Amino acid sequence: MKTTKSKLPIMSDDRIKELQNFKTKDYTDCPIQTPEQLQEFKPKYPQQVPDSRLYKPIKKTVQIRIDADVLEWLKQAGPGYQTRANSILRQAMLQSS
Repeated sequence: MKTTKSKLPIMSDDRIKELQNFKTKDYTDCPIQTPEQLQEFKPKYPQQVPDSRLYKPIKKTVQIRIDADVLEWLKQAGPGYQTRANSILRQAMLQSS
């Protein structure tokens, strides 16, 4: 879909000034990120796996038998044990490819 200049909303004078001053803003109070902190911003999975925020695979309801101690271990960290189990299985799947 193309947007022509005539169809764009009119910006206020304050917004125009804000945009013009954007390059001159002082960011010296922002902390410098360490390499370890920057590493946290990288994807957890290899590039062939889509970003989980953008890709929602189809979920299937299944019944599976899991050893009681494994289930307790998954539930130990609180709510979301099914998501944790899925994540563990996905990592195993990716490593086997």
